[in-house]
Amino acid sequence: MNKLIVLAALLLPAVSLANGYDVPNVAPRDLSMSGSADAAQNDAGAAYGMPAALARVPGLNLSLNLSMLVLSSDWTAPAGSTLTPPTSSLDFAPVPPVSLFGSYGFDLGGHRAGVGFGLNNPGGGNVNWDPQWAGRGRIIQVDRKIYGLYLTGGYEVLPQLRLGGGLVYYYATEYLKQGIQPFPDAFGELATAGGAVSFSLSAEVTPVISVPLTLAVDYKYKGAMTLTGDGHFEVPPALASSVQDQGVTHELTFPSVLNAAVAWQVSKPVLVTAGFTYTWYEVYVADTFVGDKGALIEVPRNYGNGQTYRLGVEWAASEQLNLRAGLLRDLSGFDTGSYSPSLPDGNSWAGSLGAGYAFSPNLTANAAFFYAVLDKVTATGEAFPGSYQTTAWILSAGITYRRDLAGGGK
Repeated sequence: MNKLIVLAALLLPAVSLANGYDVPNVAPRDLSMSGSADAAQNDAGAAYGMPAALARVPGLNLSLNLSMLVLSSDWTAPAGSTLTPPTSSLDFAPVPPVSLFGSYGFDLGGHRAGVGFGLNNPGGGNVNWDPQWAGRGRIIQVDRKIYGLYLTGGYEVLPQLRLGGGLVYYYATEYLKQGIQPFPDAFGELATAGGAVSFSLSAEVTPVISVPLTLAVDYKYKGAMTLTGDGHFEVPPALASSVQDQGVTHELTFPSVLNAAVAWQVSKPVLVTAGFTYTWYEVYVADTFVGDKGALIEVPRNYGNGQTYRLGVEWAASEQLNLRAGLLRDLSGFDTGSYSPSLPDGNSWAGSLGAGYAFSPNLTANAAFFYAVLDKVTATGEAFPGSYQTTAWILSAGITYRRDLAGGGK
């Protein structure tokens, strides 16, 4: 029985994948417009952002991008609390999400078509609290990565209608470390990994062919992953006989996501974009961890569904230079009564800036900066007490290479 109690104390706050661990589309053009450009995809990244748009990307196209994501959070104990120390902050622990995509556009039976493939990180992040902070019994360290692999295509059914979709494979790795109270040097840690196959469907419509207005929608179905791995404990001799290392299984679901978007070419140099994202976070009713030596722990999460509203603009300042900006408001769906320092989360405002420079008709360099401020959250109910102020920023840069293999240029 003691073994089960101590293991439960370790696993109780383990990280759920929700909005605090979602990663925006880090391809610099998309990031600089706060993810609002799904109806205006123009390179191989459409394999992720809007597969139907692959039918509009001719010849060979490569979109190769790297980024750095940094999450910061400051915790403050409630007034009158005996928790010590009364404040703590996350250590600097950058995450390097990638966005690597390639596509090929061609003619198929007199209609335009395209196929794309690639890799990115639609979710994941790091949480590193001080090993002796007041909440060490809830969490010390989290390192989670969600990888997305995509094989998708698009087909132009009519000049005004393109359809697309394909396969998605999600793969997650996670490492969790937590203190065991009241022992200052005791801790437990978990390392698990696993994946699941999913799919995406998309459509892109130009309602009036003479009007530069595009509507688009993309749906990605959830990926229900079974993560397996090991639990390891460093405990004092008094607990050694009751706490054993054991195998652990964790069912983790990356949620279904619906993106609806619009793009309007207001004038030759100015493109305005808008988007709406709906995410089915309701799958996070609870996390369930099963040990192979008898432990069974269910952790309540109680997430509601999330919504994100996005706006963006792109201005062609010259033949070579494009300037971009974006703004979003995100409503997370988190529950303050289940809030955990293992997952800094909250509703947020975010803004972004970026630019692209064409060195030649075939080669463009892009860069973007994205900054999000989460609303202050005060935990309630059974959650670890205190308030949390969280921010996040992403710096992204990359290149786009395009070549029409039939015509020798774009």
